[in-house]
Amino acid sequence: MTLATIKMNNLNHIIDSMKKTIITILLALVAVEGQGQTIKASYEDILDSLPTVMQEYMTMQGVQHFRVTLRSEFNGKRAKMKKVTCDNGTFTERNLLPDVMHLVFTDSIERLDFMALPFGSDSLRIACFYPDGGNRRLFEDTVKIDRMKILLETLTPGIGPDYPMIAYSAGIPINGGTWFCGLRDAETEPRLWYEKHGITDYVYYTVTLEEDTPYDENANFYIKISKEESFGIH
Repeated sequence: MTLATIKMNNLNHIIDSMKKTIITILLALVAVEGQGQTIKASYEDILDSLPTVMQEYMTMQGVQHFRVTLRSEFNGKRAKMKKVTCDNGTFTERNLLPDVMHLVFTDSIERLDFMALPFGSDSLRIACFYPDGGNRRLFEDTVKIDRMKILLETLTPGIGPDYPMIAYSAGIPINGGTWFCGLRDAETEPRLWYEKHGITDYVYYTVTLEEDTPYDENANFYIKISKEESFGIH
């Protein structure tokens, strides 16, 4: 083998390695872009707009409320929702929308209403409504009531494709009390509240976006909910 042949083989090997590296980088970028759609959330307590007497009544009943406004380029993507529970650092997840329900975000601005209402002596009902889709109740969840906890803004994007919308949690433990503002200002992703702030018991609710699948005539049941149209087929 001549010196020229050796140099040519080395050059081909370098080119092949560069091609593989470029392909790997491109695949990684595509994956990041697919999982990293930016969603921005803002929060409003619309109970503040009620007459004073109604605000006082809601306070006496222990009712909590947040309107969560989500902003992104949704472009007809399907929204799936989960409940994430932290129990002393152990996390469990549960899907909240049935498989037959297709909640489709068509606009760049989508709104969800979360309301929490005491139920019995030791429970709290948390419901999510879609005000722009006939004010439909999307899900209802029951958690153990805790006077140290409130419906709490999450403010920070999650790790991975699941975007935290709202939590039911205490704040950062401090001097036998709880510091909600410190938790908000920390801008920590909710899955890290236990690790970074020592919050041992809380739940939060997430939304995940994916491409929607059209109605299949072979499906036994199909529900679509969106701003533009809502219907059920069975």
